[in-house]
Amino acid sequence: MEGTLPTLNGLLEGAEGLFSRLPEAVKTLLAVFETVDDACETVADLTARGITPAACEMLDQFCLTAVEAASHAGFPLDAAAVVLIELEGLQEAVEAQAEQVEEVCRAHRAREVRRARTEAERQSLWAGRKNAFGAMGRLAPNYYTQDGVVPRTKLPETLRGVLAIAQRYRLQVGNVFHAGDGNLHPAILFDARDREQFARVVAASNEMMKFCVEMGGSITGEHGVGMEKRDLMPLLFSDDDLDAMTKVKQVFNPDGRLNPAKLFPLTKSCGELRVRPLPQGGSPQ
Repeated sequence: MEGTLPTLNGLLEGAEGLFSRLPEAVKTLLAVFETVDDACETVADLTARGITPAACEMLDQFCLTAVEAASHAGFPLDAAAVVLIELEGLQEAVEAQAEQVEEVCRAHRAREVRRARTEAERQSLWAGRKNAFGAMGRLAPNYYTQDGVVPRTKLPETLRGVLAIAQRYRLQVGNVFHAGDGNLHPAILFDARDREQFARVVAASNEMMKFCVEMGGSITGEHGVGMEKRDLMPLLFSDDDLDAMTKVKQVFNPDGRLNPAKLFPLTKSCGELRVRPLPQGGSPQ
């Protein structure tokens, strides 16, 4: 038996779901809200009640308009936000959970909670969500997407902060994100050929990440740090923290040849949130 466990681990790890059964039942619900706050508070309440959907995504009005123009997915154009929720599992359990989800949505003033009636309708809704960033790409030459994460209870305040920052920098931003994880992806529209506009986009993006940290979150929820956000690391870690991490890295990478100038800031001062220069050719990295 001692040799069996590592062998099974090697078999199952990285299988990417090939050995998983399809769920017996799947239900997809679309909750429509008149305010972004109501949509965000619904997500927080679902978590508080121990309801864990297989997926829980949110799109604000700006994104809904872009998606409908591009994909005709069936999203309402006059809503402030929608929450797309998918449940899966045994038939009886999924039905009971769907009723709970509807109850929570209506408790937070959802004006409508739709259930996808057919597989085609379900696929259409998800196609709209998955193509949201492509849809926004039709509205401007470029868009810059961030990857902050906050506690779900802080979603309403954080969304308000993100929109206020965009307004202060005279920029358009759309929000489509993994609400169930508190993982934000504000997409800022701009034209990379305009250097002054590019500088405003990066400055606004840095402020949004700083605000996420102030809300008790982090500068990355799923996509990592790399070169893009390395100079924001001091927002989360002290000089001692960064020194300790650097020493660990040096053990395995003493010559600094592996991914040089990534992850760790070139300056440790969190007061210096520098704007990256525009790359050659006018396109952001």
